[in-house]
Amino acid sequence: MPQFAVGDIVPEFSLLSTAGACIRVSDYRGRRNLVLVFCGTGSSAPVRDLVRQVSEQYPEFVAEEAEVLALVHDAGDQAEDLDRGCNPPFPVLSDKSSHAHELFGFPQPDQQSFPVICVIDRFGELRHVSPAAESQRSDFARGILEWVRYINLECPE
Repeated sequence: MPQFAVGDIVPEFSLLSTAGACIRVSDYRGRRNLVLVFCGTGSSAPVRDLVRQVSEQYPEFVAEEAEVLALVHDAGDQAEDLDRGCNPPFPVLSDKSSHAHELFGFPQPDQQSFPVICVIDRFGELRHVSPAAESQRSDFARGILEWVRYINLECPE
């Protein structure tokens, strides 16, 4: 679990996207909620299934003023492999040093075959952590979208 708890402000970090852009958590503060999908190496079937689910529903996340970021432990080309294989409409970020995964307290890539989702509100507060399980439903992404909607109702602009 994270080194900080639900209700804490997420510390600043930045990662490179597969497109070469430097993405910072602070880029979204005050403007958009964030859905961070921690993908381990990005190669497991559950991770790829969730990335596809979220991709299909991405317009709904955008309509709810949320951005989705997929974070991949990347010792080589894993982030690019996930990006090419799933072609998500949202950024895939390379966590080469494992800084973000470690910051959130998630296991090393060989131990993480299921994705973990963190929802951060537009003010930078960690609002929800949801580890996917082997029994992951086909509508898991819909549940995450419902969390984003709940946050928007609870914290209107």
